[in-house]
Amino acid sequence: MKLYSVLLVAITFVFSSCSLQKLVEKRGTKSFAKAPFDVIIVPGYPYMGESHPELFNIRMHFAKSLYDKGITKNIIFSGAAVHTPFIEGKLMKQFADSLGIPSQNTFEENKARHSNQNLVKGKRMAKKLGFKKIAVATDPFQFSYMTLLADIYTPGMPMLTFPADSMGVYLLPLPEIKMEK
Repeated sequence: MKLYSVLLVAITFVFSSCSLQKLVEKRGTKSFAKAPFDVIIVPGYPYMGESHPELFNIRMHFAKSLYDKGITKNIIFSGAAVHTPFIEGKLMKQFADSLGIPSQNTFEENKARHSNQNLVKGKRMAKKLGFKKIAVATDPFQFSYMTLLADIYTPGMPMLTFPADSMGVYLLPLPEIKMEK
């Protein structure tokens, strides 16, 4: 098993504690009750290819499930090229399109370099596109600290995630695509 996978499993176990679970249940339940959303913002994650696909893949498949369930009608993928040569928002949109989400329902925000910028720049883009009901969707780890950022930078914006012990549901491979940087 890859070292990264072992670390991810260990972190999942640690963060599956009651405090994270309670935060997910309390805030997540309130947020899901506000669905459907015009758009969700999915923060980027560095794409490192086959070597570390876990959180990237999880965020992609979680976003797809929210679209498939009708929880959102559109998705903005937000992120610049921060730790890799790939522009996260652009690459995530490419993967989303290849997963079967209609291209006209996916958007890329390519300037955000940090989680707080994903919130601010993603919301700004959503408003420019005319979307009114906006939420953020991410994995439980980012959710655990991003809720504080959301309260500061985008007060009242719903945040969607899932229980940490359900990560395996979204840890699926992605289709092969011709990657554009």
